[in-house]
Amino acid sequence: MKKELDEIDRNILSILQEDARKSYREIQNELNISIGTIHNRISKLKERGVISGYTLKLNNAELGYKLTFLIRIQVDGKFTPEILEDISKIPEVCSVFHTTGEQSAALICRFKESDEVHQFIRELNEREHIVKTNSNMVLKEYKNSAYVEIPKTET
Repeated sequence: MKKELDEIDRNILSILQEDARKSYREIQNELNISIGTIHNRISKLKERGVISGYTLKLNNAELGYKLTFLIRIQVDGKFTPEILEDISKIPEVCSVFHTTGEQSAALICRFKESDEVHQFIRELNEREHIVKTNSNMVLKEYKNSAYVEIPKTET
C-alpha cells in the first residue's frame, strides 16, 4: 500500500521541483525545519521511489531546437513494441507514448530545421510496419512537463 505524502514531504518536493540544486540549508530556511529532518525525509522519499533521480532542464530553443512536433503513428499491432523501442533511441524524439485509438503511438519531437522534420517523417513513413503518420507542428507551449507538479502548502 502506498503511503500518502504529508505536508512536509509535499513542501520539500515542491521546492526541489522548482530547483533541484537547492541545499538543505536553503530548504531549512524556507520551511523552518531542521536539516536532519530534511535529510531523513529526502532519504525516505528516495527509498520509496518517489524521488528517482535529479535531472537537468535544458532550454531547447537556446540549443537551436526551435521546432516542436506532435507526430502520431499507426503501426501494424504486433510490431508496436519493437517499433516504439527503436524510435525511442532517436535523439530528436523527446517522448514516445503507446496510445489507444486510431493511432498506435504519439511522439513529441524537436528539430532545428524544417528539412530535418521532413526527412524524419519521410523515414518514418518508409519504415516497415508503419502504416500511417499524422504530424502537427506545435505553435506555442503553455506547459511542458513529464511530471505532476507538487504544490507547496502554506504553513
